[in-house]
Amino acid sequence: MNEPSSFPIAEQLLADFKQESQLMDLMIRGCIELRWAIGEEEKDLAKAMIYNAFETYLIERGLSVSEAEKFCDRHLEALIQSILEVL
Repeated sequence: MNEPSSFPIAEQLLADFKQESQLMDLMIRGCIELRWAIGEEEKDLAKAMIYNAFETYLIERGLSVSEAEKFCDRHLEALIQSILEVL
């Protein structure tokens, strides 16, 4: 793996991991904020943070914007519940 051609692959892998990690961190932070939200506006903002990170993740995985939006609309609540169970 010390061949020069493997360095760009390793760099891309690290960049992908960092980006994915940042999106997961946003989803987790949104769930924490949702857990502690008192008013509806706070809850809506937390859900929007989670939705946007989830949608970005899906788009980066190859879904079109409209497909990602539909997927998020169908699965957002399940994602939130899964993350909250872990927290």
